[in-house]
Amino acid sequence: MSARLIITLPADADTPCRWVVCSSYGDVIASGEGENPPVLPAGLAVTGTIAIMPAEKVHVRQISLPARSERAAQQAAPYALEEYLASPLETQRIVCGPAGSGGARWVAALDKSLAESWQTLLETIATRPVFAISDAMLLEPADGELALAGQPGRVLWRYRAGMADSSGGLPGELGALIIPALVERHQPETVSFAAGQGADGPSLRDITVRHTGPVDLVQAAAGVDLSQLAAMPRLFGAGLAASLDWPGLLRPWRRVAVLACVAAGLALTGLAVEAAWLAGEARRFEEAGRTAFAAAFPDIRRIVNPRVQLAQRLRELEVMEAGDDRFLQLAGALAGVTQDMAGIEIVAVRFEAQDGALSVSARYGGFADFEALRSAGEAAGLDIADAGARQGADGVSGEFVVRWQP
Repeated sequence: MSARLIITLPADADTPCRWVVCSSYGDVIASGEGENPPVLPAGLAVTGTIAIMPAEKVHVRQISLPARSERAAQQAAPYALEEYLASPLETQRIVCGPAGSGGARWVAALDKSLAESWQTLLETIATRPVFAISDAMLLEPADGELALAGQPGRVLWRYRAGMADSSGGLPGELGALIIPALVERHQPETVSFAAGQGADGPSLRDITVRHTGPVDLVQAAAGVDLSQLAAMPRLFGAGLAASLDWPGLLRPWRRVAVLACVAAGLALTGLAVEAAWLAGEARRFEEAGRTAFAAAFPDIRRIVNPRVQLAQRLRELEVMEAGDDRFLQLAGALAGVTQDMAGIEIVAVRFEAQDGALSVSARYGGFADFEALRSAGEAAGLDIADAGARQGADGVSGEFVVRWQP
């Protein structure tokens, strides 16, 4: 005979957990408290565990995440849920479930310390696979209905209408304040209230409250559909959600795995040392190349990529050697403009073959000298554009581009 193990997780560390083993018909076979695994009758096989979480400790919401993979959805889940959380993201364990119809997923957020405490408990007493569900999600409202259920010291609620499905829990003493706000927010067609110990039904205006009997959360969990459980986020990891206890099966291979990791670490260390040596050699070759380029072309002050700059110089030489006289014409025109300007000293001239322009480095006494040069160039049909200048103790060092006026 098969059965389900249902564990009611405690809201704090001082409260022991309660567990019940139920048959597929909802009959209670065994029950108890604490962290000791249940002792089951002979011939009984537990096919899985349902962990019931208090709704006020976990935030569960259905969100549409247009992600191409499960990994992308998990990475996007914290940002999609951030606006609904009062706690910082770094304090929360946030997990999303598999994609449903239309790409909607259940996403759950739980305090990390509480999640670790519950996971340790489940690893001790639970039978895999383990499904986690909020106790408020065990309520079954009709479409367009807000279902309320009184529990000792608290009230559970769930609203469902079409694709919208939200739930939660609140302290019983705040019910008179919060329940009207829930009704105002969701605008349900009906409100049902399942009475429970220490909880009275709400008084609402302009809406009829339908009272029902108390809800047995254990019985509800025993009869919940497996597809609903599988759609919930795996808050306690894929290991507990798996049908097999992979950690237990792999335990004998731990020593082999450790030795393999040591060997892999040594191999990676050797590769890292070799990579560091090759990187050093590459830096030395690069520095030698820059030094040789600077010696061959002293007029180039800024060396960015010697290979590209050398190719550019070769193209300029090829154009000049092929008989292109644009360089000579521009250079001659520039010489004619500057010959009567004692304040202008040409330091270097480079011909930009692709643009048909001269890139000139020069020194002049002041910025007024450059303006006079620009005016004289315009009179000679030249377009002289400033490409940067800096003031020094002995005058101005500047760069400018010379081309024919259009």
